Amino acid sequence: MTQPPNNPGDNQGGYPQDPNQGGYPQQPQPGYGQGGYPPPPPGGFPPPQDPGYGQGGQGFPPPQGGYGQGGFPPPPQGGFPPPPGGFGAPQPGGQQPFNIGDAFSWAWNKFSKNAVALIVPMLVYALVMGVLGGLFGFLLTGTFENVDTVTSSGPYGASTQTTASATAMTWVVAVIGLVVFVFLGLVIQASYSSGLLDIADGREVAIGSFFQPRNLGGAAVTAILVSLAVGVGYVLCIVPGIVAAFLLAYSVYFAVDKNVSGVDALKASFETVKNNAGPSILTTLLAGLVAGAGAIVCYVGMLVTGPLGALVNVYAYRRLSGGQVSPLTP
Repeated sequence: MTQPPNNPGDNQGGYPQDPNQGGYPQQPQPGYGQGGYPPPPPGGFPPPQDPGYGQGGQGFPPPQGGYGQGGFPPPPQGGFPPPPGGFGAPQPGGQQPFNIGDAFSWAWNKFSKNAVALIVPMLVYALVMGVLGGLFGFLLTGTFENVDTVTSSGPYGASTQTTASATAMTWVVAVIGLVVFVFLGLVIQASYSSGLLDIADGREVAIGSFFQPRNLGGAAVTAILVSLAVGVGYVLCIVPGIVAAFLLAYSVYFAVDKNVSGVDALKASFETVKNNAGPSILTTLLAGLVAGAGAIVCYVGMLVTGPLGALVNVYAYRRLSGGQVSPLTP
């Protein structure tokens, strides 16, 4: 039988011709490329050399961007970032060793470098309290009635005795005066503690640093709770009051430094002192002796020994609670 003539472009075997020759596209045939994969689409990319795409042949593409093994970015330089909160934040590696000699050396170094900033606020606070005390004393005296003064002589000379009757206004003035003095005492304690903690943090302090209380509400509640605990302890045969004052010695520092509530501050101080009883006893005794030594020189020496003893306590608080203090100032 006569075959029809082949026209240009016809396939002699009955299959569609190669698409580049104008016919139908060919069917994919085994054997293309390595491993039987079809050739890559046009675009200039070479065929994959490893069907596993990377190590182990798991089918994942190799990491991009030049990162190390596994494709993860390298860690930042310098190790772990510093913890927030300055020197007061607990440091990795455990609690730092505490030494009472280091505490006094640090306290004297910081006092000598910040003497004016530490002394002037004490003078201002003492002046304010003295003036208010005199004012309330004058007002209180004016509220009495039936004032009677009796002078008598005895073997040791003449003596004068004054009697008077209190009025309702006397009690009003007395209560107002008590509230004012307690409030000022709380403000002074929180403000001065804030300045001391700024020194421990390595911040540059000025006179105004000791008039800016931090967490005044929490510090005030803490101080009131400590006063109540110590007062009740003294009523119960004195010794419990001494123990309470010792265990709660760092409460206000916790309230100011950590911005916690009064109850949490008391708990934190209790745990810190309980776990460091020896260093706490030694620090409290020596700091008290240093602060009290100023009273020998007509109380003028307390302008030095008061801040010095307070700095010793701040150093102990930070070290024993796991915090840090700024290095010595050259």
